[in-house]
Amino acid sequence: QPGQVLRSWTVQDASRNRDAQNLRELETLLLQLPEPVRRRLQEAFSDRLRDLNEIYLQLGRWPEAVFADTGTGKLQREALAQVNCEQSDIALFAKMFAQTHTNSLLATRRIGIDGTLHRLSVILSHREAADGVPPVIGVTARVGKTVEGVVDALVPDLFESGESLLLIGRPNSGKTTCLREFARRLSEDKKNIVVVVDKTCEIGGDGTIPHPAIGNARWLPVESFKKDGQAINLQHERMREAVENQSPHIVIVDEISTVAEVEAIRTMSQRGIRIIAAVHGNTLPMLLHDPQRAALAGGCHTVMLSGAEANKRNDKQKSVLMRMHEPLFGMAIEMHQRSRWILHRSVRHAVDAYFKRQYVTAEELTPGQAREVVARGRFG
Repeated sequence: QPGQVLRSWTVQDASRNRDAQNLRELETLLLQLPEPVRRRLQEAFSDRLRDLNEIYLQLGRWPEAVFADTGTGKLQREALAQVNCEQSDIALFAKMFAQTHTNSLLATRRIGIDGTLHRLSVILSHREAADGVPPVIGVTARVGKTVEGVVDALVPDLFESGESLLLIGRPNSGKTTCLREFARRLSEDKKNIVVVVDKTCEIGGDGTIPHPAIGNARWLPVESFKKDGQAINLQHERMREAVENQSPHIVIVDEISTVAEVEAIRTMSQRGIRIIAAVHGNTLPMLLHDPQRAALAGGCHTVMLSGAEANKRNDKQKSVLMRMHEPLFGMAIEMHQRSRWILHRSVRHAVDAYFKRQYVTAEELTPGQAREVVARGRFG
């Protein structure tokens, strides 16, 4: 019956395995903060540092900390001082914007902190300085953490699956955390060559040495730069390089967003490589209606049905959408909350059911349990 429990398992608490390392790396970030901000954060929120998600500073605004609920991922803002940020506060981050990062910074407006998983996203002024580079007027520091046991808690059997897997989720839903865990766990098998293609250097960090969170996976950082006023990212080139130069069994990729990257995924899929990738979104049907990324799930086109075929449909329509080709991923996960996912074990079946306006069965995953769910027309 719909809603029945399909499987259950024991969840091991691995959340504190990396706490000491995470706190050491957090200290690297905190040392860059204005003294009053750092002191309030450490004194007033010492018991919540494990949940610290972002630190936000902008000229003329109160500095803020953003905490993420461990279970749901819901965010809560807290003021760190009741005085506005000044240019001297922003300047404390200046040494992190090294000259070697200048072109990349202008292209992506974000850089990582060497030796950590933290990311600095900068807000640049619309006015250029004398040197032609717009000054930094704000910084959002995203706190990166090594979190283990997330996939084991929600869907442990996926490590043994040979299927390609697409992770779909909003920002801050835990996609990159899962990619790190897949990289670490799958690279433990000495029969696997696992390659991480790191578009924004968030999976393996932004240093010259990959962060230990990705285990023994090979790491291909992707460069970003600005050319003729346009931001250029070469992830699609590094994906092809991974295939041609590294002979991988598994490739892990974050933030698939362009047609060129989708075509690179197609190239890898046609060569029998298992792909674990992430995209921004809410549900599988929403992805199908994105012209740049629809091909990941099989794409869609309009076809005219015969009268006999139309009569077989509940809506009797003759002009209908249908899947265009084989999906590039066998399975997909919609990451609705940190501890609630929807797993489609057959993307092809789910997509076909959606276009036929039929009910589709999926799995609702929570820690230690998989439950059957049924949806029609939209998933999640």
